[in-house]
Amino acid sequence: MTRALVAVVYLTAALALTGCVGATASPTVAPTMSSPSAPSMPSGTGVPGAPTDDASVLPVPEAGTDSRADASTTAEKVVTTFGQPTLDATTWMNNLYPLLTQTGAAAYEGTDPAQVPVHQVTGTGTILDGSTEVALIVQVPTDAGLYTVSLSRPGASAPWLADRIRPAQG
Repeated sequence: MTRALVAVVYLTAALALTGCVGATASPTVAPTMSSPSAPSMPSGTGVPGAPTDDASVLPVPEAGTDSRADASTTAEKVVTTFGQPTLDATTWMNNLYPLLTQTGAAAYEGTDPAQVPVHQVTGTGTILDGSTEVALIVQVPTDAGLYTVSLSRPGASAPWLADRIRPAQG
């Protein structure tokens, strides 16, 4: 009798651990397969078998007045710091680092400041159309013509940093 009781206890424990105690069997439905020549493709994607995302993307708000003013001031400071061709390369780059994103710092590392034609900012920066709270472009007048500064930041409360400084197109 003891052996039978031990066997029942082990069997009950095994069934409980596998989730089979009290479960009723339900019919299993086999998944339908598409033909091998036509891979399954969720609607709205161009990649067979790619996952779909039905979530909508919220638009990034346009930059507010204070944000635009901060961006313009930052862009002018960036171009002023950038336009110092008489500095040695190390000092020039060290002055720029706090004003640049990591991408910007990598882009200008190794630049010879003597090759920069800008010597001074000659007016107030202008925000170009399409500005948002996290990315915008400011056009800054200089003694070497207009320069554009691409600024970005991770969020509305973070400071603006420059990704790119270049002569304006056209």
